[in-house]
Amino acid sequence: MAKLLEMASLACEVAKSEGAEWVQVTASESLDIFVELAKSSLKAASAAAGQGLSIRAFVKGGLGSVSTEALNERACRKAAKEAAQMASAAEPDPDFVALPSPEDAEEVEGLFDDRIAGLPSEKLVEVAGRNIEGAESVFGEVILSGGVGLHSAHSALANSAGVRRERKSTFLGASTFAVVKQGSDVGSFYDFDYGRRLEDVALEELGAKATRQALTFLGARHPQTRRMALVLGPLASFGLLRTLAYSASAEGIQRKRSFLTDMRGKQIVSEHLTIIDDGFIPRGLYSGTYDGEGALRRRVKIIDKGVFADLLHNSYTAGKAGEPNNGHGTSGGGISATNLRPELGKMSAEDIIKDTEEGLYINMGGLGPNPASGDVSASVDFGFKIENGRLVFPVINAMVGGHIFEILKKIDAVSSDYREEPGNIMPTIRIQDVQVVGKG
Repeated sequence: MAKLLEMASLACEVAKSEGAEWVQVTASESLDIFVELAKSSLKAASAAAGQGLSIRAFVKGGLGSVSTEALNERACRKAAKEAAQMASAAEPDPDFVALPSPEDAEEVEGLFDDRIAGLPSEKLVEVAGRNIEGAESVFGEVILSGGVGLHSAHSALANSAGVRRERKSTFLGASTFAVVKQGSDVGSFYDFDYGRRLEDVALEELGAKATRQALTFLGARHPQTRRMALVLGPLASFGLLRTLAYSASAEGIQRKRSFLTDMRGKQIVSEHLTIIDDGFIPRGLYSGTYDGEGALRRRVKIIDKGVFADLLHNSYTAGKAGEPNNGHGTSGGGISATNLRPELGKMSAEDIIKDTEEGLYINMGGLGPNPASGDVSASVDFGFKIENGRLVFPVINAMVGGHIFEILKKIDAVSSDYREEPGNIMPTIRIQDVQVVGKG
């Protein structure tokens, strides 16, 4: 870690001496192990150790960006000089104001686990094998694909405003897609489990879990075309929440490429929905005291009782708007949401379904609006018809259509219970009176 910060600081000083007005340097070392599953067999296992340094230099707002996979003094000096030269030759950008300044705060706990960093590849192979065994114990002819992966990283960041940060992080996770067949009938399902610490994952159970869900999709039928309620299960609701969060990026809004352009302060969703972006959750998948530019994160209430309340900023968009930077920048200059925490309602997911006379329960999959226009035309691949408060049959070839605002304003229930992937709350959400296209 000392070497990483030393190299980042060196490159920062060199770029400044070569004429750069603002400089950000990120140095990192990482280890990635991945075991791939295909057709219920172990297809491949790979392990890759990487290192590198990336520099962003600015002159009058013009950007020069250079990366190198070498972490030695000669390579760092060369990359820093090239970045400064590129910035000097770049088109000036008057909207660029400054990179983040230092702010001190306590680090979020639980983002690194020595036990994960030290896991050998053989352990991941063993977990993958047990996923296959678990899936086949549920249904002998299951076709399982997916993988098990580990990521461990050390990084350091230095900028010309005096920021000096170091960070260690780990991820361990698995994803699986199960396909079951009975004659010409096919059912399938996808699931995942991710965590930053060993106790936050149960990877060996994933294959069996996905296979049991896949079996429930056998015997799918066409629903009738009509307006009805949509009940989004945890995975489907999380897709909707992340769509809203990423559409709140100030970059897309400032460029008028988001359906949330000019909607700040307006009621865009039912008052039943409030979404908080919180990067300070211990052990959260997207947690971190500082963003990728070294700015201190802020909790952001993106949606407040249906009102689009705030944008996600990085240093560039905050400077352009003349607003505080709330710390959602990436190291490459982009914007990213962190952990999403919707406020919960009073009914359980079971009670929401029981309270639905007719509808479509979507187990997984998003509403997928066009990011610019907000128009929705989404297929439902993992859904069940609801009749008189019961899931009666899986559906096939169903489509949901409309405009995202029209749909969102009809949310009338958010469940009190939820699925949680570290830091992220995934409730069940009901939306009334949505156009569903099926048969007839």
